[in-house]
Amino acid sequence: MNFIFVLFFLFSSDLFSKEKNVYEIISRNADLSIFKNYLDKTGLDDVLKKKIPYDWTIYAPSNKAFKNIPNELEEQILSDSYFTKRLFTDHILAKEVVGSKLTDQITTELTVSNKPVELYKSESLFIKDVVIIKEDLLASNGVIHIIDCIMFIQPSFQDDRLSTVQRDSFPITSCCMQTSDEVSLWKLNTKK
Repeated sequence: MNFIFVLFFLFSSDLFSKEKNVYEIISRNADLSIFKNYLDKTGLDDVLKKKIPYDWTIYAPSNKAFKNIPNELEEQILSDSYFTKRLFTDHILAKEVVGSKLTDQITTELTVSNKPVELYKSESLFIKDVVIIKEDLLASNGVIHIIDCIMFIQPSFQDDRLSTVQRDSFPITSCCMQTSDEVSLWKLNTKK
């Protein structure tokens, strides 16, 4: 009887989550159900299920992230499968970046949408000013980090929160998409 319990525990445990691909881990996480639905609608689910020569890093917005978005994001971007797919390719790297291996030194990586993002660690893992709330969910084909916002990657000259020195030093910045102006800027920078 104890032997059966041990087998059940081992095979039902997340200790072996590395056997699942990134899409399966997202699918099984109740806090990522809205993100999963958008992956399904855009066809990104099929891409993330595959084992390819490189691994994925996914910055997965939690359900809470979708509750805090501007109405314009829902109306103008998330209602259109082309824009939705482009938005969520901003959240995916074609390289595995494990948070436990990052330091306070900023490293720049490219998203699948070919936008640079700056990553660093200072107590928590950060993508510029996007805080990772749960990091290093390891999968057979990459890693997932959960964030509580939708990322907005933009040319720095459009970010009025930055000083001239910051704009010159960092051509691209990322933050949480929180305003209708940011939605409009993202859409303007994303041609159909």
